[in-house]
Amino acid sequence: MGMKETVLEFVDRINAHDVDGILDMMAEDYRFINSAGDTFRGKGFMRATWRAHFAQYPDFQIKVQRILADDEAVGIFGWAQGTYTRDGQILEENHWEVPAAFLGIAQDGKMLHWQVFSDTTMIFDLIKANE
Repeated sequence: MGMKETVLEFVDRINAHDVDGILDMMAEDYRFINSAGDTFRGKGFMRATWRAHFAQYPDFQIKVQRILADDEAVGIFGWAQGTYTRDGQILEENHWEVPAAFLGIAQDGKMLHWQVFSDTTMIFDLIKANE
């Protein structure tokens, strides 16, 4: 599987909320960088993070609009969306959708790097409003 195909499969597994599938695609030295620029490593940490993310946003999806790829990386441009849940309730007023870009780097069918670029202000405002 080439880099572009690997990165798009990774997105498919994210959209399916397939935590085990996401982890299976991570290389041992996988690196995640969030939209604040914080870097995280380790499958144990990523397992807990993805589970918490999907619990907090049970309808989370990446909507791909454009893909740019070369031999070094794949850029994905589109939207991230979900609904913040509190106490398991999905309320329409807690739905968010933000423009987002993602940078994926893969080798031999494994993800080495996944980086998110988005303005998460709206999401944090929703969380504060629900406290």
